[in-house]
Order: sequence, then structure tokens, then C-alpha cells
Amino acid sequence: MVELVVLGEAVTMLFEPLNSDGQKRSADYHAARLAMLHDRLAKKIKQVDHAAALVEQAAAFLIEAAHQPSAPDARG
Repeated sequence: MVELVVLGEAVTMLFEPLNSDGQKRSADYHAARLAMLHDRLAKKIKQVDHAAALVEQAAAFLIEAAHQPSAPDARG
């Protein structure tokens, strides 16, 4: 148990002893790394979804513009 003084107030905190088990430390590291990669992947998927929506809107606009009747030729 360690007593910590924060802004003049004593706070008692329990600290887990340092882990000397390499397998547990490795598992903790890999779990943290996997969580970080998962978050990055989720962010990229959102970006791709947004870009795909913009492409779909642009394609719909082009299709609509292509199907509009053209104005008569002014050359006569």
C-alpha cells in the first residue's frame, strides 16, 4: 500500500506489484495492440463508407444529367 499526497490531501492507493510473468505481460501487450488496431480499422471503415456515399451521390448526379433531354441544336 502506498500513500500519495495530492494537492495537500493524503490518498491511499493500492498498487499491484510489478508483473514479472512474461507471458501475462505479453498477453496484455497483445490485447492492447489488438484493441488499438481495431479502433484504427473502425475509423478507416467509417472513412471508406463516407467516401463510398460521396461516389454514389456523384454517380447518381451523372446518371440524372445524362438522361436529361438535350437542348435543340442552335445551328439550324
